[in-house]
Amino acid sequence: MSLASRLPPGVKGAIRRAIPWRPGSPRRLADSTKRLDLCAAQVAHVLHLSSQPSFEGRTCLELGCGWVLTHSLVFHLLGAEVVIATDVTRQADPAAAKRAVQTSVGSVIRDILSPFADHERLRDRMDHLLAWQDFSFGGLERLGIHYVAPLDLARRRIGAVSDFVYSNSVLEHVPLPDVDALLSNVLADLSPDGGMLHAIHLEDHLDHVRAPFEFLKEPASTFGAEQQTRRGNRLRASAWMTSFTALAGSESRVLYSWKRSASLLPSTIDPSIAYESTDDLRTSHIGIELRRTRG
Repeated sequence: MSLASRLPPGVKGAIRRAIPWRPGSPRRLADSTKRLDLCAAQVAHVLHLSSQPSFEGRTCLELGCGWVLTHSLVFHLLGAEVVIATDVTRQADPAAAKRAVQTSVGSVIRDILSPFADHERLRDRMDHLLAWQDFSFGGLERLGIHYVAPLDLARRRIGAVSDFVYSNSVLEHVPLPDVDALLSNVLADLSPDGGMLHAIHLEDHLDHVRAPFEFLKEPASTFGAEQQTRRGNRLRASAWMTSFTALAGSESRVLYSWKRSASLLPSTIDPSIAYESTDDLRTSHIGIELRRTRG
């Protein structure tokens, strides 16, 4: 019997909560949340709500692509000619991308993505991807997927024009002083008719199931850049929209906004937290679309 199995459930839970950053291995993620069919569903969800045009022949930029690069593969399937997958640290495992493809159900991926691409071309690209053997970084580049990391977009622009920018549960990890600079740098390289879709998770990543807003009570003096990166930067939905609508030459709108029970809020909210109402505080997820405006 292992030591862990002898611990009372309450003790094991306390240990888990004391370790705030416990990502799974790339292989484990490729078998679960980063499977290609599941990531295709995530992308399709926001596309159904958006005004994003065809990806055929376009250049896509993914922010915070993580270990498995699966969302970038989705944009390849949708017809993007070039996909630039970026991250602030170099951590991608291309072998995991291969597993994310092989553990998925190809017909499900085609069904999910078919509203957004020509079905015959989508089928051909899916068949080609299933037969593809070289999932090294070089092999991915031959598919049009370019991994650029480390790259801190709050410090410098990527320097390549993109038609579409996507992030999923990434922006909430950007430290507060860097948010506006990152958005400005990304917008500066967006094409004149380009757009962005961002899915932002507004809960405390320490324990988003049982204590999703616990971090809102932490004093700003002890909730610095490291804590913001690990647990979330605590920006509420209204603050995100303020940052997006302040970007000159663009228009932004909320695609969806999900809320949790107000009973989950802590009894006190740190004065540094900017919010409009209790509803704003208890918003757990928000999707934002930005489009360039001409002129």
